Amino acid sequence: MMNSVHLRQIDLNLLVVLDVLLRERSVTRTAARLAVTPSAVSHALRRLRALFDDELLVRDGRQMRRTARAEGLADSLPRLLAQVTRTLSPPTPFSPSTSTRTFRLAAPDFIAPLLPRLFREVGRHAPSVRVEVAPISPGAVQALADGRHDALIAPSAVDHEGVRGTLLGTWPWAVYGRAGHPAFDDWSLESWAAHPHLQIRTSVLRGQGPVDTASAEMSIRRVVAAVVPHFSMAAPVLAQTDLLLTAPSVIMRATEGAHGLRHRAPPFHLPRMGLSLFRSATMGDEPGVRWFHERIGVAARGLGEAATAATRP
Repeated sequence: MMNSVHLRQIDLNLLVVLDVLLRERSVTRTAARLAVTPSAVSHALRRLRALFDDELLVRDGRQMRRTARAEGLADSLPRLLAQVTRTLSPPTPFSPSTSTRTFRLAAPDFIAPLLPRLFREVGRHAPSVRVEVAPISPGAVQALADGRHDALIAPSAVDHEGVRGTLLGTWPWAVYGRAGHPAFDDWSLESWAAHPHLQIRTSVLRGQGPVDTASAEMSIRRVVAAVVPHFSMAAPVLAQTDLLLTAPSVIMRATEGAHGLRHRAPPFHLPRMGLSLFRSATMGDEPGVRWFHERIGVAARGLGEAATAATRP
């Protein structure tokens, strides 16, 4: 039975040795990297094996092979040590005018209208700072918690103990279709359910979405005839088919008019969708990250008014 590991048993220096050992897989090379004797590394390895109740590294010919437990530690230990270093280090002053830092924002593609304002806002204060925008992926929330992203824009319903959110705004839902769509001639719950639907499958929120939850409560079932992975694909598809899309207005505000789409209010109640700006719970107070979030907040002002106007038939 594996021993329980308590924080009071752990010497942080042992974890530093373990991190190098798992990468080098050699006592001699680890000793050279850490500028200590091989006997000191061997002694540390014996203590680590006792601590984890696992061999960690086993001899395989002239090489050392990691055990299954060590493979898991090799993946998580560098992030843990980096977080400890950041926690114990004094805050690094951030000077926008001289910084050459790269900030990473993960966001859905429907926030594209925000980006020119964000880039201008950052460039005005920090001419040498670079902003990289990444699509939302299944691991985006964890990447933010770990510090691999500096900011995340996502639905406010995201729930993860490693992140904290600030509300950017809330938006009503609407049902979108092409101009002249037959469902809009006699708009009702029945006509909404009678026509095929387009669905945008996102990876941040799991489980049944609010549209299907609300319709199921009324014993109404829609037929999803097509699914696309990106919000930017929706408008061209709707413009040339009889598909309907039920979505928060913020998603379609930039593309509805360009593709000649029409919309109606949903024939049943849907709570407004909130959109939030998330930061890491452990690294989000770093001065540079705070500055970047402030710039996003400035760039995001006015999105609510634009989206509200876009929902008027």
